[in-house]
Amino acid sequence: MYKYLKSFLQAWADYPLEKGSFIGKRYRIIAQIGVGSYGITYRCMDEQEQQIVAVKQAKPSKKGIGQKMLAWEREVISQLEHPFIPACRDYFSENRSYWLVTDYVEGKTLEDLIFADSRTFGEQDTVMWTLALMERVQYVHSKGFVHLDIRIPNVIMRGEDLYLIDFGLAAPNGGNDTAARQQTQTGFNSVTPSKPATIQGDLFDIGHLMLFMLYSRFSPTSGAVEGSWMEELELSPQLELILIRLLGEGVPYQSTSEFVSELAASLPGLRS
Repeated sequence: MYKYLKSFLQAWADYPLEKGSFIGKRYRIIAQIGVGSYGITYRCMDEQEQQIVAVKQAKPSKKGIGQKMLAWEREVISQLEHPFIPACRDYFSENRSYWLVTDYVEGKTLEDLIFADSRTFGEQDTVMWTLALMERVQYVHSKGFVHLDIRIPNVIMRGEDLYLIDFGLAAPNGGNDTAARQQTQTGFNSVTPSKPATIQGDLFDIGHLMLFMLYSRFSPTSGAVEGSWMEELELSPQLELILIRLLGEGVPYQSTSEFVSELAASLPGLRS
């Protein structure tokens, strides 16, 4: 009974705001666009600037942890200035809730393209888009952070442009000990991700993201036993070796530049 009541109260606390409602007397809600572990995100009209923005609320049910995560995300993106990473526009508290306002990217997530639109990606497409994504990732690394949540819902494609979003789980680049020490200073270490706060953590995510893209062309044989990705996907040898290294099954990449160089060099020999 206690667990049921707790779940009910959390759902009630996190009940989404209605379309047309105002946040901060300035941002009019158009639609809810996402719910994560610690935040609820709305597509809003900034009535002051007359432009569409994304407004993320720290989940009320998460209380202090949600607030600290949102404050940390603001801290990270405030230090980033990149045309394909949404910028921080505002941050405030209202009615005991905390809100983060960023640029809104009009496009479709990689998740939507694969699962809703049934878009497929061959080897060359996967590598070309990954190279574009890595430019954004390397920029984040150059600013001293690792993203740690590079997944298909957090990559948006708009025409020929690719955006990296959602920095709620980002951490200082420096390994578990350094990250934990720095995040303790912000009160954030209680929600530190389990993966190492290093570039290898991001590269591991990149490997899985590439697998999602490559599996978009996979058609399982009826009655076949499920196998590993190496058994199910018929990949070019050089691309398979790259994925093995990304996923920690081989010698890991020591730098993003090493990975990018090897990935670019593989492109001419890949299947379309």
